[in-house]
Amino acid sequence: MDFSELSHQTEIRDSLDKILSEHCSQELLKKYDSDFKHDESLLSLLSSNGFLGLGLKEKYGGSGEDLYDLGILFERLGYHAAPLSLSGCLADVAQTIQKFSKEESCNEILSSIIAGEIYTSAILEPANQDPESPITTAEIENNHIVITGTKYLSEIASIANRILISASSNDGILLILVDKDQVKLTELNSTANSPLFKVELDSVRVSVESVIHEKGRGLEALKYLIQLNMVMRSYIALGVTEKMTSLIAKYTSEREQFGRVIGTFQAVSHRAADCFIELECLRLVNQQASINLNINLDCENEALVSKIWAGNACHKISYSAQHLHGGMGVDKDYVLWRYCLLAKECELINGSASQNLNRLGKNITANQ
Repeated sequence: MDFSELSHQTEIRDSLDKILSEHCSQELLKKYDSDFKHDESLLSLLSSNGFLGLGLKEKYGGSGEDLYDLGILFERLGYHAAPLSLSGCLADVAQTIQKFSKEESCNEILSSIIAGEIYTSAILEPANQDPESPITTAEIENNHIVITGTKYLSEIASIANRILISASSNDGILLILVDKDQVKLTELNSTANSPLFKVELDSVRVSVESVIHEKGRGLEALKYLIQLNMVMRSYIALGVTEKMTSLIAKYTSEREQFGRVIGTFQAVSHRAADCFIELECLRLVNQQASINLNINLDCENEALVSKIWAGNACHKISYSAQHLHGGMGVDKDYVLWRYCLLAKECELINGSASQNLNRLGKNITANQ
């Protein structure tokens, strides 16, 4: 089988690498190790070059409805450790609205996202291992909905225009857009200094028009959002692990010990080869999941496999990279430490590999 990319996908990758390499040098990234991790100028540049429209239909101003193209964007953001957290906006909100919202909502919201306006999602909840069954409640009162609950790990919520909330109601699961000013936000400490927030909703009152989907399709939309988020975060993990693997290759081909380049030692070369195998397996399962999600709104098993490989690859490649670099791996004047922190974050958000493997096993046995 031919797994090579189409010509336009190679062009997307090359163009992104050119832009991101100029704006994500190690010197420029240092300021985001302690500051709020969001580069507005880089976001504007991606918008003006059409990259925020990847995966969106041309009639909304996008470049075409292909999730593999969108995956390339997240992969390159991960590879360059770009100070942008966009999975909540470009995947969760934009793609879910494109699939489940009315035409007028799609036109309004998607065109603004392509222009660089920030939206985000708040789906995960403290002490709730099943995001498909939200603890957050939504009470329907005539033409309004009253929402109460707590969400966490919401990306860049402090600068988002609106936040997509999942909630349980008497009419089933609802996905509701809420103005940022209606909620209480608390910034969370994160492994890689990513801008993640706790979102508290205390009897927040919104119009029923804020529900983004048709009646009865809330659970279907939520499942799609969760699966897509797992896959796009796995693309970020792919970029992060690809960078760490390239650092391994470069360092072990230059570092000498006992009068020889350490990459010629069998134990070192085998360890590096294992990292490459993990990386390419992750690339393949991501490709499979994104292509399947293009044609099927429910690909839970493919998304879980993608997330499982991402978690395992992040852990194994990060560990191997530190081991093969020796003390250089924790030197903050060197690049590796930043990617190891990103890898740990990618590994654990949306559940660990073992948690998702358990869910995959239950799905498989239930279908036997």
